[in-house]
Amino acid sequence: MNKATPFVKWAGGKRQVMDKLLEFKPNKFKNYYEPFVGGANMIDKIKCENRIGCDIHKELIAMWNELQKGWNPPSHITEEEYVNVRDNKEKFPDYYVGFVGYHATFGAKYFAGYARSFKADGVTPRDQSNEAYRNTMKQLPNVMDVKFINADFKTLDIKNAVIYCDPPYQGTTKYETDAFNYDEFWDWCRKISKDNIVFISEYNAPDDFECVWSKQHLANFDCNRGDDTSKKIRVEKLFTYKSGM
Repeated sequence: MNKATPFVKWAGGKRQVMDKLLEFKPNKFKNYYEPFVGGANMIDKIKCENRIGCDIHKELIAMWNELQKGWNPPSHITEEEYVNVRDNKEKFPDYYVGFVGYHATFGAKYFAGYARSFKADGVTPRDQSNEAYRNTMKQLPNVMDVKFINADFKTLDIKNAVIYCDPPYQGTTKYETDAFNYDEFWDWCRKISKDNIVFISEYNAPDDFECVWSKQHLANFDCNRGDDTSKKIRVEKLFTYKSGM
């Protein structure tokens, strides 16, 4: 399998927890689910008979489905095109809106501003949309058999599967939203753990969840700032429901 960098540094992207997850032998199960698949930078490395990646963002899922059909996206997105698509989403197919919104964006947030930065010399501009394009095309062969579904985690009825949840991190600037109900999410994890092996990436969890892995790292929680003042040392953790193991 190709080792590809995710097309964006998706907020919550968990490449570093993969080895720990694989210790629990998801390959022995026929079904592997990710309710928050995002940039697919975990599911692309899991070997399983059935891999299902779900996400509530319809444009993102439409993009993955179209890429699987053979769509060749643009290798570069100008700022003019970025603004045009951002301001006129209804005029473009969902898959194209998703591609532009996530491949040419600043930080890890959907249409969070056109991505621009410089190479190490501080003078030469980086073509970040092209970098994201190349990463996605390198990653694509590893997700061709993944079933991508546009769905809210609450609607998923899953049994006999390994489930990896990478939800919006509670208390981070990037993910502050009234749309995500954390109490509802943890209740869903408790319920779904009765028939599945469930892992959750978070910094903290309710007391009835057990931390099975942790690692300290430097995280940038403000996608509108790129300086060190927006970075904090956090401990990445992988949790399971105590009664579900």
